Amino acid sequence: MTDSWAPPWPAVGLAVAGALGLGAWAVAATDPPGRLLTGLAALALALGAAFGAFARPRLRADDDGLVLRGVSGRRSWPWARVDAVRAVRMRRMGLPAAYLEVEVRDADEDGRLLVLGRLELGTDPVEVADALQDRRARAGRRASGAPSGGQRERADRDQGDQHHDDPADGEEPGRGT
Repeated sequence: MTDSWAPPWPAVGLAVAGALGLGAWAVAATDPPGRLLTGLAALALALGAAFGAFARPRLRADDDGLVLRGVSGRRSWPWARVDAVRAVRMRRMGLPAAYLEVEVRDADEDGRLLVLGRLELGTDPVEVADALQDRRARAGRRASGAPSGGQRERADRDQGDQHHDDPADGEEPGRGT
């Protein structure tokens, strides 16, 4: 089974409509600065819509690891190279916001921090973090040969709900945090 997350199609459609509307406004504008700014806004919306339409799914998780799709193609990391998964909650301009943060290591041991928001994922980042933590914990138990029981999964999920961070679960042997 594979879990995947992508921008919602209604948001992509709205961006296309906005790009077309702003493009028409830019053509009809009579002042050069207004034409330039409106044209740039139309271009930005069109690029965002194209990204949302073609870079699908944005994030995918299966038993082997994570795959992130972006402008430059796909990047994948096995679960052994995923160091932490957490949901970060904060206030932006007075409104609550949540982001998914995933710490990964490339083959050359360079670390990366992937930050994805609700619009990129199409759902609440907290729910995605919970799903990724559950999948990562199952992959870690499979790799270590540990039995997979209902009580253990509930305990992992409870711990993840409290902290939304599980850097020690599924680490490579001998690698400390």
